[in-house]
Amino acid sequence: MKQYFSTVFRLTTCLLTLTFGFTSVIQAQAPILTSAQKPKNNIARIDSLTQVLYAGIPSHIAPEWIANQTVNKQIFDGAMKHLGSSIPFEYHYLVEEQIRYFSRIHPNFYDRLHERMSLYFPIFEEILDKKGLPTELKYVSVIESSLNPNAVSWAGATGLWQFMPNTGKHMGMTINYSLDERKSILASTAKACEYFSNSQAIFDDWLLSIASYNCGAGNVQRAIRRAGGGKKTFWEVLPFLPKETRYYVPKFIAVAYVLNFTAHANRPEYNTKTQFLVPTRVDSSLHLTKMCQYLAGDNKSDLMSLNCEFLKPNTGNATNHTIMLPYQYSMSFMAENDSLQLYAALSNNDRFSSRFMTPSYRYVKPTRESKRKSNSHTTHIVRKGENLGQISAKYGVSVGSLMRTNGLRNSRIRVGQRLVISSYKHTKNHN
Repeated sequence: MKQYFSTVFRLTTCLLTLTFGFTSVIQAQAPILTSAQKPKNNIARIDSLTQVLYAGIPSHIAPEWIANQTVNKQIFDGAMKHLGSSIPFEYHYLVEEQIRYFSRIHPNFYDRLHERMSLYFPIFEEILDKKGLPTELKYVSVIESSLNPNAVSWAGATGLWQFMPNTGKHMGMTINYSLDERKSILASTAKACEYFSNSQAIFDDWLLSIASYNCGAGNVQRAIRRAGGGKKTFWEVLPFLPKETRYYVPKFIAVAYVLNFTAHANRPEYNTKTQFLVPTRVDSSLHLTKMCQYLAGDNKSDLMSLNCEFLKPNTGNATNHTIMLPYQYSMSFMAENDSLQLYAALSNNDRFSSRFMTPSYRYVKPTRESKRKSNSHTTHIVRKGENLGQISAKYGVSVGSLMRTNGLRNSRIRVGQRLVISSYKHTKNHN
C-alpha cells in the first residue's frame, strides 16, 4: 500500500516542479515549435495525465482475509503477519479486550474514520516512509484524535497527533495567535515522526517508543528501572507504567487489527475513490477565505478545513509557504493564479488585522474601578460528571489557571467542591 502512495506523491511533486521550476529547461531540451504548434495549456496536459494515474489508486487497501470469528491468539497471529511490519504486534489479553471494544463501536464512527483515512493516510504513509519509519505508526493518530485535526483534549493537547503546547514549542512548532502548527497535516506529522525517531533511538523497541508518545520517555525509563533495569519489553514493564499507558499500546495494536481484519476494515464508498491532497505553494499573501471561495464556491469550508492551522486568514503565515488542497483545486489554483490573486489579495484592512497575529500587550494604568473588577471572582460548585476541562471551557479560563487559583495539584475534583473562577483578563493591543 505504501508503495502506491509513495509513488503518487513523488510523481505529483515532479509534476508540480515541472510546472513552475523547470519550464525553461524543458523548452531548451525540446524541439523548437512554432506558435501554432506550442501547447496552449500545460496545466491542462498535466491535469489529464495525473487524473488517469489517480483514477486507478484506491485510498485504502485492506488485506483480503477478514476475520469474522471471535479473536484468539491463533487467528490474531495469522492475521497480523500479513502486515509485514517491523512493529511486533503481539497478542495479549489486554489487546483482545480492546479489539472487542473497538469492534462494538457504531458503524457511523467507522464511516467518518474511513472518510478521514482517505485524506490523511496517504500523507502519513509518505512522510513515515521517507523517514524510514513503519507506516503502521499512522494508527497512533487514530487513537489520539480519531483523525480530527481540530481535536482538543481537556489538557490542551491539539491536532491530529495531539501535541501539548509546551511539547510542540519545544520541538520547534509555531503556536501563536495566527498559526497553530499542531493542526497542520504536514507539520504535525513531520514532528510526530521526529518524536518516534528520537524515542526509538533511546529504547530500540517500537512498543516502548509508542508508549513514550503517551506518557513521555522519562516515565518509560522509570518503569524499566522499576522492572529491574536492562533490556525490557513493553509487556515486562507494563505493570510499572502509568495506568493510561498500560492500555495505550494495546489500543494501538487493536486499532491496527480492527482496521485491517474485521468487518470495519472496508468502506467501499470511501475506499474506492481517491481524495488526493497536494502541498501547494502560495507565493504571496492571500486571504484564505476568499481564496477558498474563488476555488470552491459554496464548498469553501471543505478547503479551509484542510488548513485549519490558520487561526487568521493570512496565507503569508503558511508553513514553508505551503497550503494543502485537493488535487483538482491545486490544479485550478495554478491554472488561474493571476485571476485568483486579484480576487483574493489581502486588502489594507485585512493586512492591518492579519499581519503578525501575535498580539502585543500594552500597559494600561489600573483605575480603582478596574482593580475592583479584576479582583472579582465567581464560585462554581462541581456537579456530577463535570471535569476541569468542561468547567474551564464554560467560564473561558484555562485549566492551568483554574488549578492555580484553587491550589489544585492534579485534575481530580469531587462533587460539591467549590471552585473559584478568576475573572482577571489581559488587555490586548492588536495594533
